[in-house]
Amino acid sequence: MEAGPGIQQAESLPRAWTPAATLRIATSRLLAAPAPPPAVQGVLAFAVYLAVFIIGFARPLISHLGVPDIGQYWTDPNFYTWALRWWPYAVSHGINPLQTSQIGAPGGYNLAWATTTPSVSLLMWPVTAAFGVVVSFNVMLLLVPPASALAAFIAARRLTGRFWPALLAGGVYGFCPFEMVHSWQGEPNLTVIGLLPLLVYLVLLWWDGSLGRTGFVIWMAVVMALEFYTFSEAFAEMTAAGAVTLVIGLAVAGRPGWRKVARLGRLTAVAYAGALLLASPYLLYAVRHYPAALNRQQPDYSLHLARLVIPVPDKLFGIAALAGYSSRIGRASLDDYVGLPLLILLAFAVRAWSNRLTRLLVITFAAVIALAAGPSLIVGGKPLFPLPWGGLWSLPAARSAEPSRLIVFCYLILALGLALWLAAPAASGWARAARWGLELFAVAAMLAGLPTSAYQAVNPVPPGATASAATRPADPLPAFITDGLYRHYLRPGETVVVVTNRGNGGMLFQADAGFYFRIAGGFINASLSPPDALPVPVALLTHGTRARYQGFLNYLRMTGVGAVIVEQDWAAPWMTVFGRLGLHGTAVGGVIVYPTGASQPGSPLAPADGRLVFPVTTSTGPAVRP
Repeated sequence: MEAGPGIQQAESLPRAWTPAATLRIATSRLLAAPAPPPAVQGVLAFAVYLAVFIIGFARPLISHLGVPDIGQYWTDPNFYTWALRWWPYAVSHGINPLQTSQIGAPGGYNLAWATTTPSVSLLMWPVTAAFGVVVSFNVMLLLVPPASALAAFIAARRLTGRFWPALLAGGVYGFCPFEMVHSWQGEPNLTVIGLLPLLVYLVLLWWDGSLGRTGFVIWMAVVMALEFYTFSEAFAEMTAAGAVTLVIGLAVAGRPGWRKVARLGRLTAVAYAGALLLASPYLLYAVRHYPAALNRQQPDYSLHLARLVIPVPDKLFGIAALAGYSSRIGRASLDDYVGLPLLILLAFAVRAWSNRLTRLLVITFAAVIALAAGPSLIVGGKPLFPLPWGGLWSLPAARSAEPSRLIVFCYLILALGLALWLAAPAASGWARAARWGLELFAVAAMLAGLPTSAYQAVNPVPPGATASAATRPADPLPAFITDGLYRHYLRPGETVVVVTNRGNGGMLFQADAGFYFRIAGGFINASLSPPDALPVPVALLTHGTRARYQGFLNYLRMTGVGAVIVEQDWAAPWMTVFGRLGLHGTAVGGVIVYPTGASQPGSPLAPADGRLVFPVTTSTGPAVRP
């Protein structure tokens, strides 16, 4: 009986059937199948990464695209949401985007040393304009990890010429603990890491002759400038890691490749100069406005070497001894953990040490780890002794940097090394299957330290908060903001204080309102602004004394704050406080508005003789006007 189309003839199978023979046939057919064009492979890879990210981690986020959901008890997410609106607003209004009076009123804030991610904000401008800043921020969070994975896939695909090894390598980089932790914390300055693999891709294109000198210099300059405009600290770390890699490349290239590596170094230097030229408007302004408060190197900012292979205590399967040690080796951070992939890379290096590319990867990995250790070697959470290169972290551009963030370069090296090992010829089908199984197990071990709760991933519990905070439903913005009710209670450009338990909620409200009002306070940087985003005289009211109440009223008089807005979900204690001060609120659209009158000409709050018209009492009742 003849076989129909697509039916394999039984005679083509080995006479003596064995699992090994079947595996060999299946593997050979898979490898012999014609590969789709590179562009199609890229689309397929991105689709896989996006699906994995949404199904595995981001389902709660995608179901609340119009709701501010990520880390609403932290200050960072709402700062970056604000930045998505700020850069388009500043550019479209022709104002200096590095200095704003919209926050920190009346004096304003200098943003040159705040991580406002202008490249991301301007790229998302169409989405922000069409759907609002909250949707734009959530869409950005959904796209960044898959996009980072795609960038690593492109580099690994160019390096190996193989789809499946590159696909796994992209997943290792795009979904590494560093990327996932900071995605869940809503920090695009740390999660937009896709530009680094693109630099590797450009080097590979030039190395094999597919990209000429001029094109290489231009594209490298553009990508490096984009890195600067994404996160200046990452640009500085890219500079250090790139210089180290070139030096190691010269050392391992040998006589045949030395001249080519030297040419690569010269062209890269020209591209770097071009990147600095493109970044010069921002860079020169930042240098002229360098704040001394940024000098904040701390041991916790450095990489704790033991954390590379020891996860946080609650991810050690109840092994008490290891959990106890893990709790003593420094910050309980997930983003430094590498785990078994490090051991896999070392095994690969021992197997293929004669390969120059392998030597480059392994030595560069070790050198970057040494840089990430920071100014001093940290063991058990305590600095033991200064490192010879520790002075690098005293340079002005690095004083506020966190050395441990160099771990992202290590993840890229691990991903490329993994792809090379999987793409290398195997002695048999079983050997290839074992290699894949080992690598998949190593990747699983790396990801094992991540939170297991999908909702915990998008709503982590901040320090000091109760565990129930992680399960609290997403809080929509109050109708006072979303329905434009603020236009009936505030004048355009009026300065207000926003009180809410949302981290940095005032900046979120202001961004969604399109900068209709200014706010006093706001968080931009742990060194440059109050950590709770409230002006100090307002924050002190939580433990009020007569002197603090009077200080608050003086603050209103001096700054012209026209109203205090309290989100109703957290209004109870503040109603008592403002009642004592004689302020009368109006509940509307999910907030209570307490007008002060301080911004009105001739306000009784600021009479000519400077007297305060609201006497402060220590009773629970409201004060009485004299």
